[in-house]
Amino acid sequence: MASTRTIGNASELGGVFPALFTPLCDDDPKRLVNSIDYSKAKQMIDDLVAAKVAGLVPVGSTGQSPTLSHRQHIDFVRFVAEYLDGRLPILAGAGSNCTRESVTMINELQSALGNLAVLCATGYYNNPPQEALVAHFETLSQETGAKIVLYNVPGRTASYLTPSTLLQLAADPNIIGLKQAVDFCSPGSHRDDTLEVVQKTSGLDFAVLSGEDDALPELLGMGGAGIITATGNIPEAARLFVSIMDAHRTGDTGRVAAIQEALMPFVQAVFCRKNPIPMGTFFNSPLYQPLIALEQTAGGIEARERILRLIDASAPSLSKYHAD
Repeated sequence: MASTRTIGNASELGGVFPALFTPLCDDDPKRLVNSIDYSKAKQMIDDLVAAKVAGLVPVGSTGQSPTLSHRQHIDFVRFVAEYLDGRLPILAGAGSNCTRESVTMINELQSALGNLAVLCATGYYNNPPQEALVAHFETLSQETGAKIVLYNVPGRTASYLTPSTLLQLAADPNIIGLKQAVDFCSPGSHRDDTLEVVQKTSGLDFAVLSGEDDALPELLGMGGAGIITATGNIPEAARLFVSIMDAHRTGDTGRVAAIQEALMPFVQAVFCRKNPIPMGTFFNSPLYQPLIALEQTAGGIEARERILRLIDASAPSLSKYHAD
């Protein structure tokens, strides 16, 4: 029987956690009911294990969570956990703007795999007020007992967890972390808020991770713990992120800056269109509608060619997905 590694406290969130892309088979030209390409997913997972990442995050937004069916969502998380067989822990995407739906999903995952830690976004579209966000996440904690990492991503949800809300939630022993996907590098409220949360939770079992792939050094400098990254799906980029963590631990700021500079072509390519559209190109995978292939977007043919050149020059591990 496969062994599932769980995350039980904030100290286990330190490091690099790729937000695993979910590859699809090219078996429905309408891109409505494509099956998951489990063979490709195995190769992707093996490459990331070899890159020495800290863990994997299946079925976040990079993993096409808005368009996978409920059954696919559960099955793919289960597949990732079972295929890893204890080699790495997982942090399973399980957020929803419906509290009932998120509770149901977390309970199903726990029934299949044990007490998994979960990543849960704020309430997109219905955009609850701060008091309702507290109630939502506290209900997830009380109803499931799962270890929860909050996902603050107002650019996708129009919903923002303020410092006072985050500090209130961080007092819950089941809420062990935050993925902070805002611009905390530029002067302004998001930087001030992020620094406040990192500093005021430093004595708690609570870790703050970057949700911005170009900002890991900045967050580490504030006292953050690591990153949940889309770009980290690319094994060569994952190794660079891991190297940033290592250089930061030794205080080598010059090396940190040099590695981050080397990462930027990958980050820019991954985010040249709305994530995960470029991931479909990197891993030669269809995307469910309403997303479309990169080459179908304005200027997308040239963008696709740039990604293929980047693979040839700097990410040879992905060439196996593009062999004719």
